[in-house]
Amino acid sequence: MRSGSTEMEPRAASFTSENSVVVISDDEAESTLGNSVIFVECSEESALEEKTPEEVVDDEIAVTFSRKANVLPHARYDCTAHPFVRTEYDVSAPLERNKDVCGQCFCYLCDKLASLCPYWTTPSICHCNAHNKSKYWKAARDTSLAGVLTMFNLDLTEIDANLRQGGNYLLKFMQTLSVQYNSYLAGEQVAREDLYPCMCSCHGQNRKGVGCHKCSYHHTETTTYSYSPLHDMVSEFLTQAEQENPETAAVMFLGVAKELMLQKEPPQVSQSRDPTAMLKTSVVALMERITSDLQTILVLHNFPNNLFRKFIDFFRSLAFPPHCYSFTNRLNVLPWDDLLLTSVLMGQNVTGEQRTKKGKKEILFEALPVVQARVRRMEEEEKYRQLVRYLKAVRCNNSLPFRELKDKVPFYMCKYGAFDCAASCLLSWKSVSCCIACRITPVQFAAYLKMLRTGSVPSGNELQCQGQWIVHQGSLVKNGTLIKIAIQILYANKLLYRNPKCWSILIQTWCSKTILGENGELETFYCAEPAAVFQKNILHLSLGVLDKLKQHIHVKLPNQFFHMSCEAELILAVQAMVQMLLDHDGQQVLCSVLEIVFAFGSNLWALKLLLEGISVNEPLLFAFATAFNRELCDQKMWAQRLWIEQGPLYVSQLVSVFITHQNAVVRSAAFLILNIILENFNQYSWTSYVANYLRNRVLTVSLKLTPEEQHELKNKIAVFQKKA
Repeated sequence: MRSGSTEMEPRAASFTSENSVVVISDDEAESTLGNSVIFVECSEESALEEKTPEEVVDDEIAVTFSRKANVLPHARYDCTAHPFVRTEYDVSAPLERNKDVCGQCFCYLCDKLASLCPYWTTPSICHCNAHNKSKYWKAARDTSLAGVLTMFNLDLTEIDANLRQGGNYLLKFMQTLSVQYNSYLAGEQVAREDLYPCMCSCHGQNRKGVGCHKCSYHHTETTTYSYSPLHDMVSEFLTQAEQENPETAAVMFLGVAKELMLQKEPPQVSQSRDPTAMLKTSVVALMERITSDLQTILVLHNFPNNLFRKFIDFFRSLAFPPHCYSFTNRLNVLPWDDLLLTSVLMGQNVTGEQRTKKGKKEILFEALPVVQARVRRMEEEEKYRQLVRYLKAVRCNNSLPFRELKDKVPFYMCKYGAFDCAASCLLSWKSVSCCIACRITPVQFAAYLKMLRTGSVPSGNELQCQGQWIVHQGSLVKNGTLIKIAIQILYANKLLYRNPKCWSILIQTWCSKTILGENGELETFYCAEPAAVFQKNILHLSLGVLDKLKQHIHVKLPNQFFHMSCEAELILAVQAMVQMLLDHDGQQVLCSVLEIVFAFGSNLWALKLLLEGISVNEPLLFAFATAFNRELCDQKMWAQRLWIEQGPLYVSQLVSVFITHQNAVVRSAAFLILNIILENFNQYSWTSYVANYLRNRVLTVSLKLTPEEQHELKNKIAVFQKKA
């Protein structure tokens, strides 16, 4: 195109040419083509025919080139080549010229070329009359495009690929289910005698025949009905749905629920031992699975609000038969933006109760699958503070699994750094004799002690000691509090109290540093042996402290415990273990003595206190020493690895603790240790150190060794020095 003037103002062009050239105004203020450029459309017969001669439209505009526009695909009612007559509802026959089409006319209902529509002029259907200004035809189009999804009252704009996929799966399944259901209603003809034997006396006579007239009824055929094939078919479909996208799965679950609610049991159905063979019991079991999966999906997946509400409304609209009345309100799942739920999660409501405008009390009550799904989602999103608030406020009808979820509240508190609150929560009695500590396992006990002692937490959402641990900055437990809580947990939980593993964990924790090592494990810590007077004083004070802890009485540690807190708390733990061993249940701990001894690490002065404490009971001391010797022989490899790790000073002090004891059986443990070292002498490079330690600090000062023991010890010292 060209212009005779470069400063022409934009305006609508007129035309009078023979070929009816349409000149379109260039009203676009920011046109990149300039003010003098306009678009034209001509109505030539051939789309490829070009007009090359210059044609003057007016004094300022000349058309130098034009071509017929391409006709784009369009609905029949928008066709410019053939007129269309609109009516609200007419399917009897094509109206006037509505059946005439051009090459680009599409069927409004089928979304196909009109020439390919099988119902274009079919009487009583007549798709050629369809248009977008009729409610009838618009509803028909929605049904045609949405298929079975129309049952959910979805707009076409809400239907995405996932929903459509669910609809396709559901439609195929409904067709297959219908065939199987009809087969179930028809039943199967079987002989009564195949179901249960005839008990008539005539069968005992030695004659042939079907029996007398009285028992002829038992030798006829009857109709049986088994719902098991339907149950298996639905179960398989539900399994498939559980593996699909949440939106696809929701459509499949809801569609199956509707089909199950429409099924009826034939009359005179006999009882069966197989619950899946009975329609009512089978449908109830299937609905339990369906509603549980739906509750989980609605919580875990972020459905649009409209779709979320339509799914719930659809479920409520189902006609529940009497055997399924309990499922009527099963899908009343609160959305995440619900006012009551939001107030609980934000900490504005700690009770889960609120008054409505009508004065009624609204309570945050949710089904177990919903609670489990909310816990799972908040765990994945690491919203531990909100999770604690939710578990404290929500109520559930399934007490045991729900209690297991609430028992993790102290763990979640540790996850966001509230270690002091977690410690208190463990021993928070809801009743006279019930607290979370009463139900924790030995593994959980070890994990809690590790978390509260070091201020660190597992990286995952499981309460365990293994795996990666991370240090968490938060409110730590005060000095002197953790040891009281640990001992109270043992007193409250009889399973832990009788478990030797838990006592070795207690000792090991207080013989370890308060900071985790690089590998995330506890590192041993050496407490210097305090003065004998201090030990005696703390042991005396420990008796009163432990007595109050047994009675669940709040007790404040005496001031002497804070002078040398690490040593004093370790002495308190040892005294608690002594009392346990002296108790009649203490004999059970003797099945793992070696682990308890090694739990002390380098703090062998505390081990000496333990042996002195149980010395008042001669049989117990004998059993303790005997068990140690037996386990040491059975687990030599473990002992040797530990001795190589700890070094000569540890081995020397360990031998010294046993060999200086007044009981001969206890002293025998020391000689057993020396014998094991001699058996694997080449693995140790420090035997001379052990020999010198025993000669200077044991042999010359010990008055408790018998002459035979002194002679044996001298021989072993000589061998150690000679080998070195």
